[in-house]
This record gives sequence, C-alpha cells and structure tokens, in this order.
Amino acid sequence: MSEAAPAAPAPTRKARAPRVLALALAGALLCGGSAAAAWFYLGRDPAGEAKSAKAPKKAKKPLFTTLEPFTANLQDPRGERFAQIGVTLQFDDPEVEVTIKDRLPAVRNDILMLISSKQVEDLLSMDGKQALAQEIRWRAGRALGLALPAPGQPAPANAPENPIHEVLFSQFIVQ
Repeated sequence: MSEAAPAAPAPTRKARAPRVLALALAGALLCGGSAAAAWFYLGRDPAGEAKSAKAPKKAKKPLFTTLEPFTANLQDPRGERFAQIGVTLQFDDPEVEVTIKDRLPAVRNDILMLISSKQVEDLLSMDGKQALAQEIRWRAGRALGLALPAPGQPAPANAPENPIHEVLFSQFIVQ
C-alpha cells in the first residue's frame, strides 16, 4: 500500500500577515473609492453640472385669494349684455393677502369698473380673456397702492413689482 502524502504544514502567523494586510488595504481602497464617488455624484444635479455654492432659494408656495364673483353689465347699445366672472388672485407673500383684505372695496371696484367697460366681443375670445386677466392683475396691483406701469408699457428701473402674479378665472359667463 502506498503511503499518504505528508500534509502541508499549517501557515504560521508570519505567513498570514501579508495576506491579511493586503485584504485590509484592498477594503480600505474600496471604501475610500465608494466615498469619493458618492461625494462626487451627490454634489451634482441630474444634468451632471456641479451645484453652485449658492443654491437658489426654493420657490415660495403660491397663495390664493378668491374674490366674490363679479356681475356687471357690459358695454352694449341695448344694455342687455352682462358678464358674471369669478376671479382668484395668486401671490406668494402672506402680507399681500392682508393688504388685499384691507383694500378689498378698492380692489373690487377697480375690477368691476374694468369688466363693465368691456364689450361682449372683447370677452368671448381666448386672447380677450387673457388680456382681461392681465388688466385685472394690473388694476388689483394699483388698488393695493402700488404705482405700476400700465400693461404693455416698459417698467422704469425703480418701478415696484406687482405682488399679484396671476389672475385665475373660476367662473366666466357672458350673456
């Protein structure tokens, strides 16, 4: 019968040290590389551009104030045409809502006078409705006490910004 080959000697502590050191070094490099990659990619936006030191402020949450619907006779030779329009004003500063409530009679008056100056043809087209929204925005801003340039006019450098950002219609009936 043949003799079994002698078993290999068990590695000594000195023989295992370089292998353990190599594994530890490889693990450290892997962790360091992962951390560097995460730092690099998290510091960029989805388009791949680096984020600036001054990140833009988040947009303010829009606030809305709904005015009671306006019913006004339109400019009509027979006086038989009228409009019923629901208006909601959009802004982003809570102080604007307080100012609107304080000056509500002036705001409503200016909008009512504007609607009653329109002819039915002015309000039936989409362009006419958009023009009305811009005029309401301007009149509401002026009723809040701001010296705003007229729609379509260039604003002077020192002109205040209109705090009313948008005029939304919740109801629009012309008869």
